[in-house]
Amino acid sequence: MDSEDTDLDIDVAGPQSGPPGTALARVRAMSLALSDAARRTRLSSRRTARLSSGGFEARRDAKAVKYLVLASFIAVVLAPTLGAILYFGFFAANQYVAQAEFTVSAGESPLRDGVASLTGIPSQLILQDTQIITNFIHSREMVDKLEERVKLRSLYSTQKADWLARFNAEKPVERLVKYWKKVASASVKLPGGLVKFNVRAFTPEDAKGVADATLDICEDLVNRLNARINADAVALAETGLRHASEHLAKTLAAQEAVRNDSGILETKLSAEAVTTLTRQLRTSLLSLSGAYDTQLKYMNAEAPQMRELKSRIDVMRQQIAKLEGEMTTSPRAAGVSEPADPDNPGASTIAAAMAKFGALEAQQKADEQLYANSASALEHARIAAENKMIYLKVFVRPSLPEEAEYPERGLDMLLFAVASLAAWGLLVALAAVARNNMA
Repeated sequence: MDSEDTDLDIDVAGPQSGPPGTALARVRAMSLALSDAARRTRLSSRRTARLSSGGFEARRDAKAVKYLVLASFIAVVLAPTLGAILYFGFFAANQYVAQAEFTVSAGESPLRDGVASLTGIPSQLILQDTQIITNFIHSREMVDKLEERVKLRSLYSTQKADWLARFNAEKPVERLVKYWKKVASASVKLPGGLVKFNVRAFTPEDAKGVADATLDICEDLVNRLNARINADAVALAETGLRHASEHLAKTLAAQEAVRNDSGILETKLSAEAVTTLTRQLRTSLLSLSGAYDTQLKYMNAEAPQMRELKSRIDVMRQQIAKLEGEMTTSPRAAGVSEPADPDNPGASTIAAAMAKFGALEAQQKADEQLYANSASALEHARIAAENKMIYLKVFVRPSLPEEAEYPERGLDMLLFAVASLAAWGLLVALAAVARNNMA
């Protein structure tokens, strides 16, 4: 507090002050109010002076910061934007786009899975074939085949292209593949599974030529896939037919071996013949036995006529026993203890042969059915090989473009300017934060 304020307060508060409500009291109150206002004014002026003498504007690098901000604006915004205007306005070469649309479908209508039935999206097999084609478009093999057909490397390193968009012909093929992925695009549109293919070039003729060559190479790929599928199907059918033929041949060889071992060509005919002969012998045996019994009443059993008749009956019984032994699985029949064929005791009977032939005939029927099925499958595979299993249906063929679609000069300039301005604003904001923190 100043000395003048103290003196004023002392003088006013002296013995001259009168009673409250008098003119002297009012003068004294007004004097106090004026003194207080003057003191506040002096204090505010001093603070303002002190702040103005020590604020941010008094920093020694304020002008340098202004120059740096201006220089950064020129370097980050003005110069790049001017360069973009010059490049896109005068140097950038026109790029023409050729478009095509196609789809991959199966030769026969495939079974729709659950997802396809509910959403209408093609089956997984068709989508897989579509992905094969779209991935093949951006593959190294596609680039190599395009190089053979349209000279892809020289086509995109032409002098008609500007220095920034042109491909360097001295670069390796891996760089050419990356460059091809930039100028060619293939996308699948669902739910139909349609493929949209775009390719850019520096002349309309080159764009259409590259698009046509790409579609032809994709068609070749589909044909190779079809050929492989058909070849695999035919080879599988031929293998099945060969195995069925081998089984049938083994069965027929086994039947031939049984015929040779048994000496029987046809078991049914042999059985019928033996049965007929046995029936006839039994009939004759009954007749002779009756005659023998009748004559035995009048003649002696030792009579020559009776002995001859008895001998004929015994021979006939042996013949019947032998025939019955051939019909059974045992060489003994009708109480005869000798083998059915004394010269060959281990000979097969007709019944045993019939059992073997029965099993082999059943096997033969199964092998013949398998052979017939295999032959039918081979015929179907050969017929199917004449048709395609996969089709590349191009419903929008590439046409000759008339107007360049790239670069979009006005839009590219605007985007470049906006991006430069945003980058400069971010840079200035970061610099201001750093400067204030270091102050």
